[in-house]
Amino acid sequence: MVIDRYIADEMLIRLARWLRMAGQDVSNPPEGSSDSGLIEVALKEGRVLLTRDRLLARRCEKAGAGFILLRSSQLDEQLLQLKEAGLSLELSPARCTLCNGILEVVEGSDLCGSTRPVETTAWRCESCGKIYWRGSHWPRIRERLDDKEF
Repeated sequence: MVIDRYIADEMLIRLARWLRMAGQDVSNPPEGSSDSGLIEVALKEGRVLLTRDRLLARRCEKAGAGFILLRSSQLDEQLLQLKEAGLSLELSPARCTLCNGILEVVEGSDLCGSTRPVETTAWRCESCGKIYWRGSHWPRIRERLDDKEF
């Protein structure tokens, strides 16, 4: 069973950004939040907590909050573990990598303020306004996400 909503603890902010590139709904921990605060958010918002902290995972279990305890500190191994758990890791621009906001498709002329057509698809975060496009980095991101074979 795959849960659609996650929250990352402070140790997994980088992983959260990569999961958002795969279209996953992964919120950041509230600034200055305690372990209890993370568990409270997970329960209130129906999110599964992603953590490497065994004590925090035990606290989630006792509180009835969903969690995934990641074994490795290495990003590629974390991605593999999550893929094995059933998460889709296909590159899918649906979420802002910074704030987890929803991305909307924007026309090329909306990006640069001109009427000249721009030949690339781009997205803008509805929350923070950050703009994303398929640049030279796109194939490397896709390769890293797709390389998680098991």
